[in-house]
Amino acid sequence: MRTAASTGLFLGLASMASAVMYGYNHVPLIKDTEIVAGAFENVSDIELLSPAFLTPNVRLPGFPNGTQGPSSQDDMEAFLEQLAERNDYMTYRIANFTSEEGRSFPYVHLSAGRSASKVRVWIQGAVHGNEPAGDEATQALLGKFDGDREWAASILDKVELVVLPRYNPDGVFYFQRTLPTNYDPNRDHIKLARQQTRDIKQLMNNFNPHVIVDMHEYFAGQPFGEGQYVHGSDGLYSAAKNLNINENIRKLSEELFAKNIAEDMNAAGMRAEPYVTGSSAASGSNFVADFAEAGTDGKIGRNAMGLTQAVVFLLEMRGIAIADQEFQRRTAAGLTMMGSIVQTAADNADQVLQAVEDGIKEFIASDDDVIVTDYSKTGIRPFAMVDVKNGSVVYPPVRFASTTPSFANLTRSRPEAYLIPVAWADLAERLKVSGLEVETLDKPFEGTVEALTITSAEVDTSYYEGVIRVTTTTETSEREVRLPAGSFRVSTRQKNAALAMVALEPENIDSYVSFNIVPVEESDEYPIFRITS
Repeated sequence: MRTAASTGLFLGLASMASAVMYGYNHVPLIKDTEIVAGAFENVSDIELLSPAFLTPNVRLPGFPNGTQGPSSQDDMEAFLEQLAERNDYMTYRIANFTSEEGRSFPYVHLSAGRSASKVRVWIQGAVHGNEPAGDEATQALLGKFDGDREWAASILDKVELVVLPRYNPDGVFYFQRTLPTNYDPNRDHIKLARQQTRDIKQLMNNFNPHVIVDMHEYFAGQPFGEGQYVHGSDGLYSAAKNLNINENIRKLSEELFAKNIAEDMNAAGMRAEPYVTGSSAASGSNFVADFAEAGTDGKIGRNAMGLTQAVVFLLEMRGIAIADQEFQRRTAAGLTMMGSIVQTAADNADQVLQAVEDGIKEFIASDDDVIVTDYSKTGIRPFAMVDVKNGSVVYPPVRFASTTPSFANLTRSRPEAYLIPVAWADLAERLKVSGLEVETLDKPFEGTVEALTITSAEVDTSYYEGVIRVTTTTETSEREVRLPAGSFRVSTRQKNAALAMVALEPENIDSYVSFNIVPVEESDEYPIFRITS
């Protein structure tokens, strides 16, 4: 869930809890009233076979007051091990790295028979440690596999899965959004400041998924329409939106997967809307909220993972700051949306495989411009809300800045490769972690390149995720350059090249320049060069 102050979110969880400490950074409780909670009753016909529901005695004592999640690391590990022991197609594994505080990363690999021609699906929960319905829903999905052998066999005939329930086990322990170092793990996908981010990214890249699901929760109590409404959606969802993702992969995400998520939630008697951030509209407006659909920024997991040319979905349940309220419905919503994606991948396996694999080939061969920055268009549309006065579900108008799709406003020709001087070896290492092949030159490079000169550099006035960000403009020119042996060449003719494009084009909002990893000032020559032919 996004909490950046620039969105103006009442989720001013950022402002209400701006002074952080080491561990236990709990958000203030803003529980639903009985009237509002009446719009989020249990979903009785969805069975939840996960620890908090199978063995409710394991629920931790701090769950009702918002200081703990429902279950411990030990309970989660024991549950996964038990499932794997009962099912030959489940393999319980522990990653060969640990969290910042030394906790393990258990995960389950589900595979039956030969997997070479199957859709690979990666599912992760608890990127933010205070969003418990996400990791509970991932465990409920594993419980569903265990409890319905016929369904499991039908899925695994077409799909292979990895399920990582807790991406941020330290955050779960402290019941806080962030890592113990107070970095947001879901804003670290380009700058890669934390070793944990790098380790998990390499684990995922080794699996090389076609479809990725990222489970979260969003803030329940934000008021809209002069306090008359709160969010009424059981789930918010968003595909990866970055325009450097192959168009056919983006179409598959929106026209097949997103459509099915909405339909399956409706069929289950729950409400779903596109993921948004925003604030209440100004008094006197003819709409109740000012919303922006999920953005295109590559620093966020959804887009960073999508830039590997995969179908990626962010799934958010309504749950932050309400402790254990409505937890059955929250988990059921997560299971329904996640299950929809898994079922869609299985039911349409040939189409999904072809679209993703062909999309990768098209991206590698494409001469389309790099999309450096983009914008959204705004309209008015209804959006699910709950009236706090009577608990009714209503659909008042909201202003909605859509990113389905967004539109390019700064493009640059696609280079054949980027050239990185040996002195900037840390950039090359970041790109390798992101899954790119980086060639180390065994001889000096001498030749014509496209160079960028910084024409303006505006420095932010506050920290963001440990850095002072910089907004730049540039102009291009050609010149001869000589670089020593040991410098690096990053070809754009590879699957994950769009991650390099986001990181290395300085005007991109998440570039190494924007994150001040490569510091620049006006009139400087940017030290990364473009090989155009």
